[in-house]
Amino acid sequence: MKINLYHGTSEIFLNSIIEHGLGGINPNFHFKNLELFKFLAEKSEIILTNNSDYNNFKPEVLAIKEQRDLFFTDSYGNTRSVNYRHDGIYAADSREKAAIYCCDNKYGSEILEYCIKLYLLLKIEDKNFTLPEDLNLFKIENYIDIEHKPIIIEILNIEDDEVETESGKKGKDALTALRNAFEHMTPKQKFEELQYLNFKLLKAIPKNRLRIYEVEFSNRPIDGKFEFTLSEITCR
Repeated sequence: MKINLYHGTSEIFLNSIIEHGLGGINPNFHFKNLELFKFLAEKSEIILTNNSDYNNFKPEVLAIKEQRDLFFTDSYGNTRSVNYRHDGIYAADSREKAAIYCCDNKYGSEILEYCIKLYLLLKIEDKNFTLPEDLNLFKIENYIDIEHKPIIIEILNIEDDEVETESGKKGKDALTALRNAFEHMTPKQKFEELQYLNFKLLKAIPKNRLRIYEVEFSNRPIDGKFEFTLSEITCR
């Protein structure tokens, strides 16, 4: 049984994915976006101490800065964790999970999203605040006021040696368990029980093994009644 995986992002990164494949370039390293985030996080700990907006998502900021998991309790009382490490490109086992990610993330990148959020708050507190040019290679300010379409990348026929789980489990073991689980689960069970299972790509996936979809949606996932449709993009 072949398994396809899904990566949610935005059209900001589409040309790079078409040219280099999914995972061919990681903007968090290639453009120093992760370094820029850590710079902004450190400034925020000093300048935004009393800012209520910042304090609302400070746990996520610290988890990203420290590149670690953030633990929480779900609606069933189970302890869960969210991976806030950005050492690679990650993909989910369902379109729904990828859609939730890309439609709930305006810029299609967690690091870019938080960089812009912190930058805007810091500018409110300090109108003279500027971004260091040697870290701002991506020019994040250019993306703030532009609408960016969410997209989903479907990775076809994933191979065992192309992935590992975000906890470091071998791809072969995880995919075998996933194949076995799929046989006995309803779509609802697949989403609810496997929604925290994500895979890290170990290799770049070339364009000829990708299907790319533009996502149209109503209501953001956080607001409930989330619905989405996909339109395939033809990439030459």
